This record gives sequence, C-alpha cells and structure tokens, in this order.
Amino acid sequence: MFKQQSTGGFALPAAVFALVVVGVLVTGGFYLARQETRIGVASERSLEAFYMAERGANEVMSEWDMSTYGALTPWTSSYTSKAVDGGVWVAGVTKMTNRLYLILSQGVLTEGMDVLGYGHRMTGYVARMDSPKMDIRAALSTVGNLTVGGSSVINGNDSIPPGWDGLCDPPAQAAPGILIDSMKNITKDGNKHETFGKPAIKEDNGLTSDSLLAFGEDLWNELTAMADKVYSDGQYVKQMHQDSVFLNGSYICSSADNWAVPRFNWGDPYNPKGACGSYFPVIYARGDLIVEAHDYGQGIMLVEGNLTFKGGFEFFGPVIVKGEVITEGTGGHFRGGLVAANVSLNASSVLGDALIQYSTCAVSRAVLNSALTRVRPLENRGWVDLSAVISG
Repeated sequence: MFKQQSTGGFALPAAVFALVVVGVLVTGGFYLARQETRIGVASERSLEAFYMAERGANEVMSEWDMSTYGALTPWTSSYTSKAVDGGVWVAGVTKMTNRLYLILSQGVLTEGMDVLGYGHRMTGYVARMDSPKMDIRAALSTVGNLTVGGSSVINGNDSIPPGWDGLCDPPAQAAPGILIDSMKNITKDGNKHETFGKPAIKEDNGLTSDSLLAFGEDLWNELTAMADKVYSDGQYVKQMHQDSVFLNGSYICSSADNWAVPRFNWGDPYNPKGACGSYFPVIYARGDLIVEAHDYGQGIMLVEGNLTFKGGFEFFGPVIVKGEVITEGTGGHFRGGLVAANVSLNASSVLGDALIQYSTCAVSRAVLNSALTRVRPLENRGWVDLSAVISG
C-alpha cells in the first residue's frame, strides 16, 4: 500500500505572516500618526514661543527705559522679563553705541511643558534711537530787539558740559554766538560783555519767528504735546530737588515735583551717572516762566510767554521761548542753545553775569533721553531669528 503524503500546515504560516504584515502596517500607521501629531504640537508650541519672543522685544521698545538703557556703557547689557499667559519672555538689551542697541528676546512656553515638551524661540533686533533734529544754529538765535550787556558771555564755540566727557561725540565746528534777523536790532550796554563764535554775530534777513519754531517735522504744538512738565502762566521756580527712591535693589529717579515745598525735579546734570542723571524732562510753560534759584536742571524747555532767569540758575539743553528772554543779576547759564522767537517783538536782554554756551552735546543728550525719541528697528536687516542658537 502506498502511504498518503500530508499537505496540511501551509495555511497557518500564511495567516501568521499576514497578521505580522498587518501588525507592522498598523504599528507604522500609529507611529506615523503619532509623529505627525508631535510635529504639529511642536510646531504650534514653537510658533507660540516665537510670538512670545516677539512680544517681549516689542514691549521693550514701546516701553523703552532710557534711564536704564541710556546709562549703559558700550557693550554692556541689561535684562528684563515678564510672565505672560502660558510662559515668560526674557529680553536682554545691549548698548552698542549711543544710538544703536541689540535686543535679544527669548520666549519660553512653560504651560504643559511636562507633557508636551519644552517650547522656546529667540529673536534679535538691531534698534536705533530715532529722534527729531533740533536745528540749534547758534548759541543765541533770535528775531527782534536784543540788548546785550553786563558781564554776560555768549559763546558759539561748541563745548561739552563739565563731567560729561565720554557721553557725547567730540565737539562740532563752532557756530555763531548770535544769530539774528538784523544787526540793527542789537543794543550793547557797556563793554564788559563778550560774544564768541564763527562768526561772533551772524545776520540772516530771512530769519522769522516761525522758522525758529520749526524743527524738522516736529512743530511747536507737537513738541508741547509731549511735555513731561506743564506749568501755568506766571510759574515761579525757586528750588530744585534731584530726589531718588530705592526700588528693587537700585535707586531710581523720583521725577515728580514736590508741590508741598514747592520743589522741582528737572534732572541732575552734575551727576550724569546718578539716579536722575539720565532724566531729561520736556518742560512746557503755558505763559511766563520765572526761575530764580542758585540751582540747576536739564531737558528741553519750551516757554509760551517770557522767560526770566536770575540767581545763577543753570540749564542744560535747548531752550525755546516764544516771547522775550530776560536775565537779571547773576543771570542764568544756558548750556546747549537758546532760541528766542520773540513773537511779541519786545526786547530780549542778556545782562548780568549770564552765560549762553553753545553745546551740541547738551542738545543731543536732552533730545536723546527725552520723550521725543523713539526706538525703532533698522529698516534693512534689523531682525533675525536666533532660535537655532539656543536649541544647540
């Protein structure tokens, strides 16, 4: 008898093989789906972190703290952070030059970090201080009548104020001591007064009060609208104070005026590295302003009416007066530039021991540290995504 050969066992291996193939396909599908989900979540979190970093940089620029960042020396940094919904941004500001800053802002997504992973991005900006140009063309610019006498000095040779070395560019070329619409409007009282510059006195028949009040695109109304200090007509100023308060481990300038005394805070030009050394308020008097104090201040002064300086008061920065300027007794000291638009065509008088010293340094620092200056990224190549640097 012939023995029958077995044909069983083929179906089972085929079935097992099919199950393995299906398992691999299912597993691969799940793996790919999971990877797609993780990539999607990571991309979404990365984008959220990017917007967080952008937010940090924009908030730093929109709320620019000139008292902190302006006081930095070149290539030193200051850091700030803020907790926001879902995470935190950390921004570092590095001063490159007096007008150029590098802003590095990192967004860190902390919400869901234990489950969804770490999300972070970093952006970098090169930002520039953008400010209107104060076209101060002489130590004293005026139209109408001008009386110069006493022991007054009007000096158009550019000068850096005492203690401000290293804070400004080198002195520029000399400007006229006096710029006036007509030489015939000048009256000299005595022979002790001195006027210096290149030339000492310059006549410009086309000079008008309107042209003196225009500074590029920023006209008088725009300037006064940005004022930090606004005083009513006839304000009398007798005493200054440069107070500071201790906050979060450091001293900051207490910029408010103290009306109980009253005392005023117009910054501290003789201590440029102090708490109030970078405080340059825009000061606006709606009418006449009388300053009688053996004291000092800094900033940008705008006077709607007449300005009277006496008692040896010193002011650092541009002073623009619509009416007349009067100095009496020991007079006042102006370091920067004085513009007397003299709309009323009354006589401005520079008498006593008054000093009007042309200083591009005082003007530029006052404008740079004031509310007139804005921080803006460079138009070309001012932004970069630095996320790869922090991700390794």
